[in-house]
Amino acid sequence: MNREGAARKLGVEPASLSPAPAAPRFAQTWARMLQEPPCSACGRPSRTSGVIHDPDHGSRWLDRCRECFLATPPTLDVPPGRFLEELREVAADARLRLRTYTDEAGWEGE
Repeated sequence: MNREGAARKLGVEPASLSPAPAAPRFAQTWARMLQEPPCSACGRPSRTSGVIHDPDHGSRWLDRCRECFLATPPTLDVPPGRFLEELREVAADARLRLRTYTDEAGWEGE
């Protein structure tokens, strides 16, 4: 699920979130995570931070603790099979050894 969907699922109102840059650099996100702001949903110390984009309130920080992050996991933009294919291709091009594990087939690349 994307961050906007995560905020909706957790019942977080964008108006209650801190303003954020539209496209923060990794260093900005990392600096925020090191501060461990309270989770946007439950108030516990956060473990991950990201930005949501709300049409009425603009870009806002969405901070999630471990439990709230696990309740709203991110999804891949492509099917897992295609993702693994592309990962294998990139690893082969870079001449890296790659081993993947799936519940269905077990370890591949051994």
